[in-house]
Amino acid sequence: MTNEFDELIWRVLDGKASSEEICRVKEWVQNDEHKRHFKQLQKFWNVVNGPHVSFERKQKELIRFQDFMRKHSQKKERTFVGKKWYRNAAVWLIPILSAAFGVWHEFSREYASPFLAETGELVSPGMPQAVLTISGGDTIVLQPNRAVDIQLAGQVRVVGSGESIVYELDEGESPRVERYNTLATPVGGEYQVELSDGSKVWLNSLTKLRYPEVFKEDCREVYLTGEAYFEVKHDAERPFVVVVDGMKVAVYGTRFNVNTYHAGVVQTVLVDGKVGVQVDATGKEIVLHPNEMATYSEESQQVNVKAIVPYVYTAWKDGKFVFDEEPVEEIMKRLSRWYGIKVVYKNEQVKEQLFTGIITRYAEVKDVLHLIEETALVHFYLNGNVVTVSTD
Repeated sequence: MTNEFDELIWRVLDGKASSEEICRVKEWVQNDEHKRHFKQLQKFWNVVNGPHVSFERKQKELIRFQDFMRKHSQKKERTFVGKKWYRNAAVWLIPILSAAFGVWHEFSREYASPFLAETGELVSPGMPQAVLTISGGDTIVLQPNRAVDIQLAGQVRVVGSGESIVYELDEGESPRVERYNTLATPVGGEYQVELSDGSKVWLNSLTKLRYPEVFKEDCREVYLTGEAYFEVKHDAERPFVVVVDGMKVAVYGTRFNVNTYHAGVVQTVLVDGKVGVQVDATGKEIVLHPNEMATYSEESQQVNVKAIVPYVYTAWKDGKFVFDEEPVEEIMKRLSRWYGIKVVYKNEQVKEQLFTGIITRYAEVKDVLHLIEETALVHFYLNGNVVTVSTD
C-alpha cells in the first residue's frame, strides 16, 4: 500500500476521480488487506464529509481510525500518515449537506457495514401513486406513467401524466351543487394536484385531501389529514382555508406546509406570504410570518409559534429527507411511512439517539440506514421489511 493509493481512494470518495482511477481502486480492493484499508478510509471519510455526526460517534471513530493508522505505520512508514491530518479531524465539522450517493454509493453498497444485514427482496422507496375518489364514490387508481383523462360532471375534466393531476373547467362554469373529490396517498406514495383555482398541492405519503371540483364564489375550503405542501393562488375575493382536526389555516396567497401525522398535533410552516392559524375552541387567529412554525396541541388547545428553517420541513416535496438533530424514533416513523417498513427496537435508549443530515428519498432503504448507521451510535438489521434497531 502506498501513499499514492491513499490519495487515490480519497479522490474516489470525494467524487473527483476519473473512470480510470475508479477502475484502479476497484481492482486494488480485491485484495483482502487492501479492502480492510479501503473500508477504514471510507468510514473516516463519511464521518468527516458526510451528514453531521454526533459528538460521541465522532470521538469513537476518531480513536478507532488513529489506532488503525498507528498500527499500520508500525509495519511500514508512510508519508501520508506523517502529515497527521487525522489528528485535527475532530474539529472538521461540515454543515448539513446533501448525502451524495454517486461514486461513494457504488463502493458503500459493496462494502456495507457488517451490522446492516439484509435478507429477502430489496425495500424500495415510495413513488407517485394515489387513489382519486370522485363525487358519487367511483375510484380511480393513479400510478406513474399512466395518463389520466377523466370527464366529470358539469364540464370539469381531470387530466394528468401519472405523477400529478390538474382540474380543468370551462370558462364561466358555476356549479349549482358543490361536488367533492378526495385524493389519498398510501404508505410509500406521493402525488400532486392542481385544483380548479390554480392552487397546487403536494401530498406526502399516508395523506388525504378532500376538496370541491369547483370552488364556491365566496370561499375555497379543503380538508386535510397527513402532510401536504401548498402553493395557493391569490384571490382576494375568496379566502383559501385548510381545515384540519381542531383548527383551520386561513391563507392569503402563499406557500406553506401542514403536517398532522402526530395525533392531536398540527404543525403549520410558512415559507412565504401570510397565513392565520385559528383554533376552533377559541376562534382566535394567530398570524404567522415567513420562516415561522405554529404547533397546535389538541390536548392543551394552545398554539406555539417559533422561528424555523422552512427547508427542514418542506424538503420532502423535493425528494429529500432532512434530519436536524432528530431522534431515531422519529426518523424511523418517517421511513416507515415512505418505505413501508416495520421497526423493532432492542432497547429504549436507542430511540433517543440523534442524527443530522440530508438524504435522498429515492434511495433503497438499506442505503439510507447505512448512512445513518455510519454517523450515529446506532445499528440496523434489515430482514425483509422488518428493521431491528439497536446500539450494539
